[in-house]
Amino acid sequence: MKETSNKNKAKRAHGEGSIYPLKDSSWAGYSKYIDTETGERKIQYFYGKSQKDVAKKKKLFEAEIEKGIMPQSGQITVSQWLDEFLVTYKKNSVKQDTYETYVYIANAHLKPSLGKLTLKELKTHHVQKMLNQKSKSGRRRGKNNPGLSPRMVEHIFCVINMALNQAVNNGLLGHNVCRAVKKPKKIRHVVNPWTVKQTKLFLASVKGDRLFPFYVLAIGTGLRRSEILGLQWSDIDFEKQSLTVRRTYIKIKGACIFSEPKTQLSKRTITLPAFVINSLLELKKAQAQEKLLWNGKHKDTTSKEKPEFNPLKLVFCNEFGQPYYPQSISDQFKKATVKAGLPVIRFHDLRHGHATMLLELGVHLKVVSDRLGHSTINLTADTYSHVQEKVQREASNKLNELLNF
Repeated sequence: MKETSNKNKAKRAHGEGSIYPLKDSSWAGYSKYIDTETGERKIQYFYGKSQKDVAKKKKLFEAEIEKGIMPQSGQITVSQWLDEFLVTYKKNSVKQDTYETYVYIANAHLKPSLGKLTLKELKTHHVQKMLNQKSKSGRRRGKNNPGLSPRMVEHIFCVINMALNQAVNNGLLGHNVCRAVKKPKKIRHVVNPWTVKQTKLFLASVKGDRLFPFYVLAIGTGLRRSEILGLQWSDIDFEKQSLTVRRTYIKIKGACIFSEPKTQLSKRTITLPAFVINSLLELKKAQAQEKLLWNGKHKDTTSKEKPEFNPLKLVFCNEFGQPYYPQSISDQFKKATVKAGLPVIRFHDLRHGHATMLLELGVHLKVVSDRLGHSTINLTADTYSHVQEKVQREASNKLNELLNF
């Protein structure tokens, strides 16, 4: 009998232990297990009114250990795990602005809805209800349109899904409950930039505006607002008529900082059309004049106290030689658009307009993708599929005219 008992114990890969009576007529038991995160051997104790109660608790525990679920998951709340996940696994692996976005989503949306639950208590229906609620009334401000956009709901799902995947990898959960969640539908942003005629009307309207070269560069290169703001004169090669994107200028927690470009492919060198080069040359002359005026105003200031004009050698700076506040560019662009009597679009849509014009001119998709700094050519193809369809139709019509019989 003893040999049989020992054999049975040897077969237990996890949770070996025993159940025994206590002096007060209750029962106790324990299971031994190995903590997958630390490698330590640990003991989990169980108590109950009867041997059957303890045996049931012990069996459930050992079943979870077999699935890789550590007992800590019953103590760690979703809120605590989100904090741990973001600091340990995301803070040093993503861009600062991306990390700040994750933190905002966790604090503003995930913790209020799911934070008090333990990882072990969290079920699929909790996540599903949360996402459904966000779609209907998740907006923190505004009564007319209380639901969050599908894109924002998708971001919220993405963060909780990443966090739970890591919890599974760490042995805190046996599976990710998000796998059974009905994901929010991806809504593709409809790209509807200005036509060539409208673009020309806009440029004619803002001719002489301080930000005219800024708009010209955006239209002629497709650069992001943050990439244009991060340009220094050393990034412009007038001889080769090209520029190199090396940094961005973004807002994080109310402060603006220089940062790495969005992806490795965002660090790129692109050629410039002549009208962009001419605009930049004019800007450089104007900036030199501003520097002379600035120095004249501070001629009586001691050299130590004299503020330097545009110390960062930025291509675009305000009249005080300081970087523009990013949102001010978009605000000025909107005012200029209204003044020109054109359909109001986002500043970012100038980037879409650049890509659309190139594709309609027959420029190869890979060239357009490289100019935009997209991570893959598939992203470019997906974003501008409607333009590709138009180009395909025009190609078919031309072929029909050529071979019509």
